[in-house]
Amino acid sequence: MLELKNLTYKVGHKTLIENISLNFIPGFIYGIIGPNGAGKSTLLKTLTGIWKATTGKVYWKHQELLSQDRTTISRTLSLVLQNPQPHFAFSVAEMVEMGTYPRHDLRKKEKKAKVQWALELVNGWHLRDERITEVSQGERQRIYIARSLVTQSPILVLDEPTSNLDIKHQLEIWNLLRRLSQEGKLIIVANHDLYATERFCDQVAVLKQGCLYYQGAFAAMKSSSLLYEVFEIAHL
Repeated sequence: MLELKNLTYKVGHKTLIENISLNFIPGFIYGIIGPNGAGKSTLLKTLTGIWKATTGKVYWKHQELLSQDRTTISRTLSLVLQNPQPHFAFSVAEMVEMGTYPRHDLRKKEKKAKVQWALELVNGWHLRDERITEVSQGERQRIYIARSLVTQSPILVLDEPTSNLDIKHQLEIWNLLRRLSQEGKLIIVANHDLYATERFCDQVAVLKQGCLYYQGAFAAMKSSSLLYEVFEIAHL
């Protein structure tokens, strides 16, 4: 189980998330939802150690995670950020293979096989020789998801993974995430699409103004006043 205990992140005098405690169980998809500025991306960057929490701890299997070395953290969880922007013109295959960096146990041939496996999962194998800087934003998003998969970490964290994809590729990614969760992976997704969240996520955590407002089933939130209190909409 992944446990967040009283996570707080501050920049100067501004608190972006405050005292967030959540439990996540492998084999499920968890949606992190909330209005713009609620702290969704901040929470993901903090729980993965990209940003250092001001206070609070993250535990994986009852062991503190973020005090470990970077390789151990990377072998435990993979993060896919929203709208990733490459700075160098690596090939798609080279970019995906970078995800194997924490896997010192893999030989070169095994790494190449994992790159092909991951790219085929996201329907991106035909792009393998293209430059990452020259593919479309939607294609790039799928490639970064493939890179996160080759690490084969038990936890996959994604920030708006379908934001630049057409409906066909959105459904492909969501169905892939569902399959991965059924195989035992823990999936955490920050997402603005409430319809997709309702359809694909097993549980949701709702943030508002940097605080945890609700955790539980989407259906229970939908049938209560929470929908209006958080999103200012009466119904879906």
